[in-house]
Amino acid sequence: MANINILSVNIQGTPELLVADHQSVTTSFRKLPANDQDLYLGMEGIIGDSVYHTDVHGGNDKAICCYNADHYSYWKTLLNIDLENAAFGENLTLTGDNALEKNVFIGSQYQLGNATVQVSQPRQPCYIIGVRHNYKKFAVHIQETGFSGFYLRTIKPGKFHSSNQLILMDEHPEKIPVMAANTSRYHNTTDKEMLQRLANLEDLTISWRKHFENLLQK
Repeated sequence: MANINILSVNIQGTPELLVADHQSVTTSFRKLPANDQDLYLGMEGIIGDSVYHTDVHGGNDKAICCYNADHYSYWKTLLNIDLENAAFGENLTLTGDNALEKNVFIGSQYQLGNATVQVSQPRQPCYIIGVRHNYKKFAVHIQETGFSGFYLRTIKPGKFHSSNQLILMDEHPEKIPVMAANTSRYHNTTDKEMLQRLANLEDLTISWRKHFENLLQK
């Protein structure tokens, strides 16, 4: 079973002002560890976490943000930035090959304690990560590499503990990796077959499906 190990659970209860050389923003991006705790996942996120920009973040489709800490060494080498858990604003800092974008399928379902979650879409990087790390082009690099992380939607709310794994319950039969969606969105926009598969993938978020439908019409 392709279970996923969790290094850290991270939440932020209070929005704060982040200041970089090029910009400042009020955000709940800078999550803090909530380890060795019993937690509860609701339909729209982990209780105790906050979302400030609710027009683009949060909600059922983005209840949990995940990122694989195995990528941290790449970013440190490229940008000379020391990164700690939650450096990408993720709720779950993951580790291992099973958490890589190329090995996580959109629509697959996992058990998290008593809760059930489903991979809903890749993490779409925004400018705030550049503010967080004082590097304006950070989001562009994430798009270039596909090291985006991904979101989980809540299927069934429930209690979980920071020591739990993501236990694979149902691998999606289409087996379209998160990385494939990133590649089709940002790089290979002419692969009609993959664009059609993504546009038809009901477990992918509506906004991403519409994007691929628009690409097909061009």
